[in-house]
Amino acid sequence: MVILLYFFSSVFIVLGFMMLFGYHRTKRKEFILLSFVYSASGVAAGHSLQWWPLIAGFVVAWLLKFAGYDADKPPPSSRPTDPPPGGNG
Repeated sequence: MVILLYFFSSVFIVLGFMMLFGYHRTKRKEFILLSFVYSASGVAAGHSLQWWPLIAGFVVAWLLKFAGYDADKPPPSSRPTDPPPGGNG
């Protein structure tokens, strides 16, 4: 069981580093926040040999995504603008 805990902890830490490299490419602050959440939960679970930091980190990451800190959506500057109301564009 400890092997699975170490495996999932290392997956969370690697995911955190991948988010950090994503920040380096895009300079979007969502990647820093999610990187911290995933890495911290992976390190906490690996250090304490408990499973609950992984679950808590996953839940916090999803709550951040629902709150609008989603790294998958395009940044505000690249979103298409809506046409003016009452006009043909």
